[in-house]
Amino acid sequence: MIPRLVEKSILKSLELKKIILILGARQVGKTTIVKRIQQKLDESGKKTLYLNCDNDEERNAVDTTSKVLLEKLMGNTQALLIDEAQRLENPGLTLKILYDNFPNNTIIATGSSSFELKNKMSEAITGRYIDFTLFPLSFSEILSYQTASQNRALEREYAHSFLPQILLYGMYPEIYLQNRSENKEILLGKIVESYLFRDILSFQRIRNSQAIKDLAKALAYQMGSEVNENELATRLKIDRKTVVSYLDILEKAFVINRIRPFSKNPRREIGKNYKAYFTDLGIRNALIGDFNPLAIRKDRGFLWENFLFIERMKMFANIQKTASLHFWRSYGGAEVDYIENLSGQKLAAYEFKYSDGHISRGAASFTKQYSTKVQLITTENFLEFV
Repeated sequence: MIPRLVEKSILKSLELKKIILILGARQVGKTTIVKRIQQKLDESGKKTLYLNCDNDEERNAVDTTSKVLLEKLMGNTQALLIDEAQRLENPGLTLKILYDNFPNNTIIATGSSSFELKNKMSEAITGRYIDFTLFPLSFSEILSYQTASQNRALEREYAHSFLPQILLYGMYPEIYLQNRSENKEILLGKIVESYLFRDILSFQRIRNSQAIKDLAKALAYQMGSEVNENELATRLKIDRKTVVSYLDILEKAFVINRIRPFSKNPRREIGKNYKAYFTDLGIRNALIGDFNPLAIRKDRGFLWENFLFIERMKMFANIQKTASLHFWRSYGGAEVDYIENLSGQKLAAYEFKYSDGHISRGAASFTKQYSTKVQLITTENFLEFV
């Protein structure tokens, strides 16, 4: 198993005696990390119980709001781990009853659909939980797994050797561990059709299954560009409200992440439109059926931009640090790819280029306005960034 950085944060949070929620798309490794935590709890002497709610028998055992039945289920159990908790009829109330009646016990639940799980929970467990998002593998996790060496030159050489595969096939654990490109493509197709959209289409707000698939594909083709909701509605022949609703679902299903513009001067800066990046580039490339080598791809720069943004987002998620991530663009056309605003720290600005290059002239406008130097991130110095 490739060690996950967020595991340390989860284990540390157990001391707070809260319900632990681990959210993330299917196949990103939620079950694996829960099993590892269970193993460590077992080793510490705690009696644990793991239930996978995808299995009818195990789901039925915990799918109740009866205090008597839940007490019977718990017995001498000191740590209850519930996988795919969104399958429960009323997960919020079930978890609330468990938390209130077993305050000294460890309760961990995972969910593949943040919109479904949190909607079902409503206000039931407010103030009673801490949530973590598990993403596909991060570049730093892969690098640590593959290289035990502290030699930066060797580490850099290895990083450059597998970077092209990451930009094409992403970092879902099962996909990364495959040796053959053909197998990666087959499995990515399976994830898109059998897992990704299965959870999305089971959600009650989805009335047009083909439309949300077409929307995801449209976003894949215009990755890195600003999203125009009206234009998407016209192209897909659906109303704008539906586009807005489906975009929200795609984000909460861990397919895309929206990045808002940074703006302190609305009169001179674009402050409404946003960009959409894919949580995993393998999923993005599978949606458009393009796994051509980077050397011949016209979207290489957008792949690079998406990769760096998502890796930065994973980094902050893994250490449970809140960060405000943006891009910047003025009405005059000046732009900066990535703006990072951390509490207590100076504003940071970056421009992403796959190949060596120079900071754009437009970036000078940002530097002049905010007294913040724009840093260039390329394949030569990206390791320090991710």
